[in-house]
Amino acid sequence: MSWSPDNTSVLQLSTLLKDSMSPDQTQRNHAMESLDQFKLQPEYLNYLCYILIEGESNDLLKQNFSSMELQNNRATSGILLKNSMLTPQSFDINYVKSNIIHGLYNSTNTLITNVTGIVITTLFSTYYRQNRDDQTGMQLLSQLLELTSKGNEPSIKALSKIMEDSAQFFQLDWSGNIKPMEILIDHFIQFITNPANDSNIIRSESIKCINNIIPLQNQIFLSRLDEYLNIIFTLAQNVEDDLVRTQICITFATILEFRPDKLISHLSGIIQFMLHIIGSVKDEKVAIEACEFLYTLATNSNIPQHILQPYIDTVVPVLLSKMVYNDESILILESSNDDDAFQEDKDEDIKPMAPRIVKKKDNSQGGDDDDDEGDDDDDGGDVDLQWNLRKCSAATLDILTNLLPHDVMNIAFPFLREHLTSDKWFIREATVLALGAMAEGGIKYFDDQLPTLIPFLVQQLKDQWAPVRKITCWTLSRFSTWILKDHTEFLMPVIEEIIKTLMDKKKDVQEAAISSVAVFIENCDAELVETLLYTQLLTNFDQCFKFYKKKNLIILYDAVGRFSEKVELDDNAMNMILPHLINKWTSLPDNDKELWPLLECLSCVASSLGSKFLPMAPEVYNRAFRILCSCIELETKSQADPSIVVPEKDFIITSLDMIDGLVQGLGQDSQPLLFPNDGQDRVLLQVMLTCLQDSVHEVRQSAFALLGDIVYFLDANLLSTTLPQFLKLIGMELVHNDDSDGIPALINSIWSLGLISERIELRDYIIDLSKVLLDLFTSTQQILDRSVLENAAITIGRMAMTHPEVFASGVFANDLIWSKWCDSVDKLDILEEKSSAYMGFIKIVNVTGDQVQMSSKTLSKIIRGLSTNVDSSVFAQDVYTFLVKYQSIIGTLSLSPEEISFLQNFNG
Repeated sequence: MSWSPDNTSVLQLSTLLKDSMSPDQTQRNHAMESLDQFKLQPEYLNYLCYILIEGESNDLLKQNFSSMELQNNRATSGILLKNSMLTPQSFDINYVKSNIIHGLYNSTNTLITNVTGIVITTLFSTYYRQNRDDQTGMQLLSQLLELTSKGNEPSIKALSKIMEDSAQFFQLDWSGNIKPMEILIDHFIQFITNPANDSNIIRSESIKCINNIIPLQNQIFLSRLDEYLNIIFTLAQNVEDDLVRTQICITFATILEFRPDKLISHLSGIIQFMLHIIGSVKDEKVAIEACEFLYTLATNSNIPQHILQPYIDTVVPVLLSKMVYNDESILILESSNDDDAFQEDKDEDIKPMAPRIVKKKDNSQGGDDDDDEGDDDDDGGDVDLQWNLRKCSAATLDILTNLLPHDVMNIAFPFLREHLTSDKWFIREATVLALGAMAEGGIKYFDDQLPTLIPFLVQQLKDQWAPVRKITCWTLSRFSTWILKDHTEFLMPVIEEIIKTLMDKKKDVQEAAISSVAVFIENCDAELVETLLYTQLLTNFDQCFKFYKKKNLIILYDAVGRFSEKVELDDNAMNMILPHLINKWTSLPDNDKELWPLLECLSCVASSLGSKFLPMAPEVYNRAFRILCSCIELETKSQADPSIVVPEKDFIITSLDMIDGLVQGLGQDSQPLLFPNDGQDRVLLQVMLTCLQDSVHEVRQSAFALLGDIVYFLDANLLSTTLPQFLKLIGMELVHNDDSDGIPALINSIWSLGLISERIELRDYIIDLSKVLLDLFTSTQQILDRSVLENAAITIGRMAMTHPEVFASGVFANDLIWSKWCDSVDKLDILEEKSSAYMGFIKIVNVTGDQVQMSSKTLSKIIRGLSTNVDSSVFAQDVYTFLVKYQSIIGTLSLSPEEISFLQNFNG
């Protein structure tokens, strides 16, 4: 390239990079201000790239900096280079594109090669995605492949990151009308099979690259799938490297998900391979991947039960054996069994509490009452902090028991019965865990045993070992449905003992007990809670507030929130519970992290209490709004002054959720709070607009939830002046949807768009919004989360209630897409949402006319959908028009009695 750096500028920038890491705050602030000025140069990225790749070879730099300073400068410049590429600006990056590869040459400097790999990955995920016709993209890919073929491990690591972020884009045309996917697949397979390649890193990372291709169902790869499987089978038999075996396990699990037919005939060997790894490897991470294959196998709806049945005899004993704590964990737990309930919690020992998810229609998140072990949310004495083999084994046993309860119970129960009274506490604990894991699926096989088993488990609540008491709380909660359905004689003996355990002298047990109580509350009829448990729970919650230390108070907030959602709190409850919450609320400063769960709890209480919460609402709202505004203001100021400490995003998230709870609880009565002066003061909407531009997904998620509820509960005209800005940000969320961590925010944005389109005329925006929504719904380039598809389908229906014509041509006017739409809303159980969705959809079908030849299969799906959980009376004329049009085909369909009954409503 013609560009070459000016040495004076290189030295100046290197000095600023060094000073930006200085322990002296004044020096650091001055450096940051000067760096901001340097960013104004179009060649800024070129200089960063030069320092990254040449920062230890430039003679001038070597004269002015130590070797450690040179390396730190290189790494810092790389991180700044990556961050700058994430923020679109008009920088010259030609030098970067042509020279960044040099940062991978010295494979012994792992810090620099790792940073360079991150920069290259970002270059592909930002610039090259949008500029695939730039020939340097293919050149850079070729350079990475050539370096890898010569044994350069950093290059394959970079390729692995690129494939993880951008694999789907290599199916498209790049410079020279080349689809890179075929070239990439060919090279990855060569790297795996090349006998001259003795690097297990290259081999494992190449398999990892292909693991990111498998979900795309790319035809080029599918044509080589049999060949690839033979390679993987050979590796499984001959390679014992943990990195390679980890990726082999992931390969089998991924193929099982997308092409299970290819593995059925090999299942016996694959299962034996997984069991061998689970039982023999020292690295638990590898064993977890092997166990996750078994979990994937059990949860795959395409694998018939009779295929799994022959393997139960060998799989279940292995799972049971791995549910016992490992030796290291046993030592830790035995050394920490002493009572600790009276000890104050240290802030550093409290894991940051993630606020409860604002779920709306986010079915992908799942509930949290049936955690595989009941202790996912605590550290258990620094044990079980993360997903591990023990938890994965319990989860797999749970699924298998649901699928094949008789077979699993025949193998497991005699084993468990033998070990229930073991003199080793960790064997007893694992046995109780296994009983809980099998509770749901094996409940009818437990039926004869439970009348004696339940009292035995209740006795374990008094075990001298805290882990046994803890897991017993969870297992008893797993049998709550059995108790509450047909055996209520056990309810009071069980729940009273668990309630006593709320005051256990071990904090971990307290937490398990309060979680167990919450599950019983969830599963109880509201009437049962109100008549049998209400006063006892209130009294004990009151005691818990007085007894619990900071960490378990956080868990208690969640339990009280659930309780308040289940029953209508009376004056007695307000006198016993609210004072604790309000006292905490007033005593905690605005920057205390305990406010996060407290805000979430108050949000639930406010939502449940409704108008009863009105006297407290102004104070609670004003403070939540003050915290929200303060956080945003500090963040804005910090961009100009790096010395300002920015509050954690959870303060913003929980404040938004608190305001949302008030809207849900008070409904229209919350409008004067949020929008005083007869709605003239709309500062909150401006704050929400700022939140919707936040890079943190959870902030946008909560802001979109609040937006939807404001539109739903309050006067939709409040959005009159800000509507274009909100719609633009919704559109941006729909377009930038390729980060899996952002799925809940994406879902809430789609959900809020649907509510807006029902309540506000979108004539000026409907074309653009429908296009981005349809681009998402009809995409074949990515695998969409089920809840994303469901919410997109609902919103298409809601938009079509007023503007069906925008969906009556183009990509949506297609029988396959109509069929996909029906599948997407099939499991909807909220009458209002499904009715709105079908009201709009039937309008689309009617307006489309004869442009689409509807198949019998799609017609059958539509009739099934209309006949299930839909109030079609509100759009009966549209349904009648639809049925008349397709009456000749309807007569040929095989319909259920419910569907026939539905159609009879429209006879004549």
